[in-house]
Amino acid sequence: MNVVVKWLGSISIMLLSTLLIISILATNQTWYNRGLNTIVSPLEGVDLLHLISLEHPIFKEALPPEFKAKSLSNVMVSTATSLDFSHPLSLLSQGIPAMAAFDTTIAVAGQGTDVTNMPRETLPPEEALAELAKEHTNEEESPEQESEHTDPSVFIYHTHSYESFLPELGLEGAENADQAISSNPDLNIINVGKHFADRLSTHGIVADVDKTNMNAYMQERSMTNYYSASRQIIEGKLETQQYDLLLDFHRDSARRDLTAVTINNETFARILFVVGTAHANSDAQLAAATELHNRIEEAYPGLSRGVFTKDKSQGNGIYNQDLANTAMLIEFGGVDNTMEESLRSADAVADLLADYYKETMGE
Repeated sequence: MNVVVKWLGSISIMLLSTLLIISILATNQTWYNRGLNTIVSPLEGVDLLHLISLEHPIFKEALPPEFKAKSLSNVMVSTATSLDFSHPLSLLSQGIPAMAAFDTTIAVAGQGTDVTNMPRETLPPEEALAELAKEHTNEEESPEQESEHTDPSVFIYHTHSYESFLPELGLEGAENADQAISSNPDLNIINVGKHFADRLSTHGIVADVDKTNMNAYMQERSMTNYYSASRQIIEGKLETQQYDLLLDFHRDSARRDLTAVTINNETFARILFVVGTAHANSDAQLAAATELHNRIEEAYPGLSRGVFTKDKSQGNGIYNQDLANTAMLIEFGGVDNTMEESLRSADAVADLLADYYKETMGE
């Protein structure tokens, strides 16, 4: 029996090691393969160490006292079917495709937020996104642009730069939310980022704003994963500049009844925070997002839809937030909001973030 166990352990180690190496290469190169990543995603480094210990018992001493071995059958079923037994809702997501859009955890609920109106993350058809790569292509920054901000402390970027608003595209009321896409930086989420940075500057906080057309960037490099692409951009910036805050701005796919609110006779695009939990910085980021949510709710009741968390079984799980414990992902409005409403929200959030920044990170 022991011989069989050791033989299976050796085979498992070789297979998993090969898959892990291939997955790492695939994740960091332009030929990213989602299938391989799915296979190894249920496993962590400690699981590989456990498998090695089956062949060489001395490695058991390196395992954490609280470690519990994953069931091999559960891992295989999870890989083959995308069912996660620690998240029963994954069964519903597989049986009812529409449920996958709501596969998120509410960490802090805003006004009216419950499981029936969760944030929705959808990708438009690939052919539509490919068209966006052809317009407003990226140009190299000039030396003047690069030196414009000599000491920025905030970096704002837009992983899904194409996210726009139907009214800005002459499509107000359109039934198909996937039409809310544009590569024009004056009409998509990039404009919110630029406006947010301008507002921060009134508080003496300098922000760099990345204006990359992500579809063009990815096409130029034969990439298919948006977060891998934005990660390259962030890491490139971090090579020469240290930032106190990394902000990734998005637009939700929900409709207007969930994403618009009137406060003091002015209409705002509601905002929300997303925190990935599959990394070591998640606790600090959840605390920061919760604090900002509370401040927003006190100043602008109903503006924040809340704070939501996602692990790897529910989405990306990291969202590049592992790069800094002060990284945040904020979504402004939905497909039916106007740019004016979104910029109004950007002003409100920037003012409160500036206060939070000065209190916690210093001027």
